[in-house]
Amino acid sequence: MNHWIMFCILRAVFHNVAVWLSRWMLRTRVRIVVPAAAGAVLLGGAGWFAGPQWAVAGTLAGPVAAVAVLLIIMWRRRPDPAQLLHDGRPEEAYRWLEEELAFTRGLAARRPVFRDVLAYKLETMSRVLQALENEQKALEAGTEAAAIFADLAGKRPGQYAEALARTLLQQADLLAHMGRHGEALAAVQPAVLTFRRLAVDDRGKYLPFLAAALGRQAVELYSLDHITESRAAAAEAVMIQTDMLPPGGRT
Repeated sequence: MNHWIMFCILRAVFHNVAVWLSRWMLRTRVRIVVPAAAGAVLLGGAGWFAGPQWAVAGTLAGPVAAVAVLLIIMWRRRPDPAQLLHDGRPEEAYRWLEEELAFTRGLAARRPVFRDVLAYKLETMSRVLQALENEQKALEAGTEAAAIFADLAGKRPGQYAEALARTLLQQADLLAHMGRHGEALAAVQPAVLTFRRLAVDDRGKYLPFLAAALGRQAVELYSLDHITESRAAAAEAVMIQTDMLPPGGRT
């Protein structure tokens, strides 16, 4: 009876993992039948020496292990869209991201645990589309990413607050470029508050983001004729930037 319970538990766990890996590999047009079968035979055969129940466990784990190794190999060979964008190749980044987003969106719909992966890819897609001068689509992707991060940060602020703030800052920059200054200000204000809070614990990492957010806030306030508030935000941004300079670079 205990063996049967163990078999059922292992089967459920490995089945779910194998389904997810298999769907990804099939989308990348990699044949997984041979490595999966080989993994089942090898681990199943090795487990037989320890006992029948280990043979069953090995047979179930074998395909997952084999597909996982193949997945790692293929993933390492796939270009990183963010790096392609950094290298000035937004067209290539868009082609890879379009495929990845289609798959990730479906995966996140079935398993919400992957929503953060979707949000990060949407944030990258927003930057790619902006580089391709498709501002409206870039704004749609960034807005969707910000909505997902906001929901996740509401549940786990320590994990997603930074991602939300960076996405909002990017969204504000895009809105400002489109001449939508009121919306840009509404987006950047919570980013300023978040980066200010994060900088208390890690000045080296978050002060540059806080300065950038304050600079954007100052510009948007000035565009909306809030001159006094704009000067205060700009002065704080300059003070932070000066504080970040090495001693020899200050005047």
